[in-house]
Amino acid sequence: MQKLSPYMTKPDERGGFWGITQEGWSEVNYIETAARQVRGNHYHKETRELFFIVSGEVEVVIDDLRSGEHVEMTVGKGDIFVIEPYELHTFRTRTDAQWINMLSVPVDQRNPDFHQVAGGR
Repeated sequence: MQKLSPYMTKPDERGGFWGITQEGWSEVNYIETAARQVRGNHYHKETRELFFIVSGEVEVVIDDLRSGEHVEMTVGKGDIFVIEPYELHTFRTRTDAQWINMLSVPVDQRNPDFHQVAGGR
């Protein structure tokens, strides 16, 4: 997992503008999740995911299935991070949360790139 910074910020009297990414993404989603909920708990073989936290606080747990690295961190409003293929990712919302999710490969409903770890985690 890689935590990113906005490529540009521009605060002014109206509020602010945050440049999330200048990369191309194939699918963009807006997600709302109530406090104390779990999302994710899967990994992708081909798909990269970028997340931008609009509001709320989310605990992110990553297990890199290739390197064995384990990372836990809490993200909140304005945080940006990328999840790479073969990174098992689980999100636990500490508060109600809203986020934007971008995928490098659009989800194919007939053959989605969502995989579980045998035996669960």
